[in-house]
Amino acid sequence: MKEEEIHFQKHGSLLLEELIASSGGKYNPIRTFSSNQILQATNHFDWNHVISEDRFVWYKGTIENRAVLIKNYREETCNFIPDNFDRDIAVSSMMSSHKNVLKLLGCCLEFPHPVLVCEYPENGALTDQRRAGAGIKPLPWNVRLKIAKEIADAVTYLHTEFPRTIIHRDLKLANIFLDENWTAKLSSFSLSILIPEGESGVFDMIMGTTSYIEPRYCSTGFVTENVDVYRLGFIMLSLLTGKSEFIHDPDIGNTSTLPEYVGKFLRPGLFTKMIDPSMLNSADENTPDHSRLQMETFVELALRCVSFRPGEDVPQMIDVAKELKQIEKQT
Repeated sequence: MKEEEIHFQKHGSLLLEELIASSGGKYNPIRTFSSNQILQATNHFDWNHVISEDRFVWYKGTIENRAVLIKNYREETCNFIPDNFDRDIAVSSMMSSHKNVLKLLGCCLEFPHPVLVCEYPENGALTDQRRAGAGIKPLPWNVRLKIAKEIADAVTYLHTEFPRTIIHRDLKLANIFLDENWTAKLSSFSLSILIPEGESGVFDMIMGTTSYIEPRYCSTGFVTENVDVYRLGFIMLSLLTGKSEFIHDPDIGNTSTLPEYVGKFLRPGLFTKMIDPSMLNSADENTPDHSRLQMETFVELALRCVSFRPGEDVPQMIDVAKELKQIEKQT
């Protein structure tokens, strides 16, 4: 009990500091759960309760007769990636009112690293661990387009609605969940960073998979909104192709990045070959014209996000969100 009290006091103090810094001093109280509640809900972090894993592990549990999703950080990764656990809780709390963010129900501060308790997304993680490379779950095109639009909406809110711009910095498939209506839920703000007022960015250490890191940030350590736009572009390309960030091409015997892979299919007659076949209910030649038009506009926007076309400006997240809404309306 003494150890749990020490953890609680330490994390409670750090969390309060983070809440004040992130929200400008305006924040709602965050419910705390006991370590006993967490252990009972997960059967002492039993792997049979795991529904998704990355640097952290997500467990399905039940607290007070309600299904919940419990996030526990991996001890072995905490030494290599400086996740800010308290910022994860603070920003998750601030973002919980947005319909496309995984709602934080509370946290437990009695473990060596804080544990988050969130709403339970009935359709689980966007990535399907049963498929090679943890690819996208088999979903129809209209659902994938909706997911991209909803994540862009959530990140736009993150960038614009608080006293200081917040950059997520860890947008990727593994951080997106789906509720019972296939509504996208963004999670995991532990690598998010605050931009000082009046500044366009901030210098910080480089973190994340190299292929997913915006080039300027990768070369200079300067974090701007473009970091999230770039990562969203990768998510969009993954949604269209069903591929992860690296693709092995058996025809040429080497590995290419996702934008490079997509670029090979932009010539006439090849477009449908890059589309994930699991989301089509018919042969390529029978793909509805409006879906084909949506996909073509969608991939053009995604490639602008990753600056694949020389000379094109990177759009702002708010513009990406607006364009995705227009694409969804195309008939």
